[in-house]
Amino acid sequence: GKITGTMILAFAFIESLAIYALVISFILLYANPFK
Repeated sequence: GKITGTMILAFAFIESLAIYALVISFILLYANPFK
């Protein structure tokens, strides 16, 4: 149904955001210009 599709879309969006945040945190950790 519509609710299930919306939930799957929301979970995919949250998951991609989490992966994006993880990648950015790794970049900031290893390529930190303030070290």
